[in-house]
Amino acid sequence: MAEIEYYTRYLLSALAIAVLINCAISLLRLRPKKKTYALFRDLATNDEYEMTCYETSIGRGRNTDIRFKLPSVSRAHAVVALRKDGFYIFDTDSKQGVYVNGEKIDKKSKLSHGDTVAFGMEIMKFYVASEAAGDIKNIEDIEPEYKNYVLTDIVSGNDFPLEGDYATVGREEGSNIQISAPNISRRQAIFTNENGNWYLHNMSKNVPTLLNGQAVTKPTVLRSGDVIKFGDFAFLFGEEE
Repeated sequence: MAEIEYYTRYLLSALAIAVLINCAISLLRLRPKKKTYALFRDLATNDEYEMTCYETSIGRGRNTDIRFKLPSVSRAHAVVALRKDGFYIFDTDSKQGVYVNGEKIDKKSKLSHGDTVAFGMEIMKFYVASEAAGDIKNIEDIEPEYKNYVLTDIVSGNDFPLEGDYATVGREEGSNIQISAPNISRRQAIFTNENGNWYLHNMSKNVPTLLNGQAVTKPTVLRSGDVIKFGDFAFLFGEEE
């Protein structure tokens, strides 16, 4: 009798383990595949941050869904939420604010495919899937209205055309305008094209970017004839002749 009870215990334990394994396999098989509803693309690095939930938190804190490490980003900087009529971005009391296409939002703003969004010094392009439940492969980039603008080095007279929807300035290799000088930051500034208007974004904590003698502290639209200074280097912004 004791021997039967001994083997029965082991048999029941084995059956319980088998049931648990079968349940786990079933749950894994039934788990729905994550869908990407939208994404942010870093204009400086081209890194992509997918949004697979109806609400996505953004900030420097460890518990945020999209985490940036730059100190200009608050721990809880913003939230992007999918609603019935589209995507909205909410500023969650960040110190630097949230800018959409160069304009600081007041608490919340609706997002559209192709918008440029700034979280401190993190500058992102926002893309939406063609359908809310569609795959990210359905995303089609919006072609910006290209205008022929250049930056002209005031000292040397060399022209640097601004092409596409953004251009980077800095000391690091791969910058559209590389300035190999110790008083220039690796990521000094970014230019973004928004429907034909070029915006200047300062990216440096240590070296100010000056526009007509004033420090750039937020995304600022440029006009022909503007003078931009990065350290000891000065450029004239204007239409290409």
